[in-house]
Amino acid sequence: MWFMANLTRRRRFTIMANPKSHLFSLLLLHFSTVSLAQTLFVFGDGLYDAGNKQFVSSNRVDASFPPYGITLGEATGRWSDGRIVPDYLASFMGISQIPPILHGTADFSHGANFAIADATALGSPPETMTLSQQVIKFSENKNKWTPQARSEAIYLFYIASDDYLNYAKNNPNPSDDQKQAFVGRVIAAIEAELKVIYGSGARKFAFQNLAPLGCLPAVKQANGNVQECVRLPSEMAELHNKKLLQLLVELSRQLSGFQYSFYDFFSSIQNRVIKSKTYTFETGMAACCGTGSVNGTSCSTSNVCAKPEDYLFFDGKHLTQEGNLQVGHLIWGSDPEVVGPNNLRELLFLPLDITVTLADIQEAMVATMPRQIKIESLYDIKKMEAEMENQWLYEVDKATSFLI
Repeated sequence: MWFMANLTRRRRFTIMANPKSHLFSLLLLHFSTVSLAQTLFVFGDGLYDAGNKQFVSSNRVDASFPPYGITLGEATGRWSDGRIVPDYLASFMGISQIPPILHGTADFSHGANFAIADATALGSPPETMTLSQQVIKFSENKNKWTPQARSEAIYLFYIASDDYLNYAKNNPNPSDDQKQAFVGRVIAAIEAELKVIYGSGARKFAFQNLAPLGCLPAVKQANGNVQECVRLPSEMAELHNKKLLQLLVELSRQLSGFQYSFYDFFSSIQNRVIKSKTYTFETGMAACCGTGSVNGTSCSTSNVCAKPEDYLFFDGKHLTQEGNLQVGHLIWGSDPEVVGPNNLRELLFLPLDITVTLADIQEAMVATMPRQIKIESLYDIKKMEAEMENQWLYEVDKATSFLI
């Protein structure tokens, strides 16, 4: 009892000591139209795919067969041993899991998942849907939801990892100008689609920025040096993340009522690869399922690990259920060092009629971010400390739930 009482006091102190929490509380008191979203729309690639791939592919879709879904007891089309990030966020919102849009008979009353494996922001890859095609599919189906539901909904994105993986594979030695130009094209494509969705009534956007792509087991294994992350894919992801945040800040100034949450997935994965045991994983280097030096390819029932929860990665590119759960908690309720200017829980309640005031706050927060990019930098150390505190609270919650 003493332990739990002190934990409660610690949580209260943490919230009250955060000046952003004071600001958020004052904003809620000032504005009357506080929103409580009961709708979630999901856009992205395989990390968020809840089963769309199986509806468009003429070939076998591995995620529809074991060992995918092994922790749940059945394969569901998700590229993991169990649940994925949107599943957890829906649960935290108090709504049912969001079904894939291509599952025509599903219940879409609380939203739809448009994400699909191999999706890109650019180009036209086969047997998938680009971000543009996902947005077209949303536009075709938007009348399933009322204008109020669309305006209060959360729009969740993770997109462009395959753009940069393909670019790095086909352009092993690009110049700085070429890298910047390609990132600019990807960001422009994302901007165009965000404006289309905004035009359909969307106001609340949540972004999970790109992982350090060179740290994925599949990428390291293909490169031949599994001890180090591959530089170019991670560098492209880092450039993208910087430009994406700048875009969101600018859109919050251009578009009335545009609100967003921006989660630093890049640092989360980097931290868990480097210090996996700190975050309860036995390894952040090798995948649970697959063949090769770090199990980077060909996941099957004959090469799956016994305890997926000990691994950050389930296969060469996707997280385990445990990894997804930790990410979900960070998106939902972490501190500004990890997700900002609002976490998803704050974004959920944020009044719809905040405009310039919020944009000014967001721009000021971005302008004060340190420029260092190395893991040794003060900024990353603070992020790691914040994540470790959130991880500690998460582990206590799990233990408390078990005791209860």
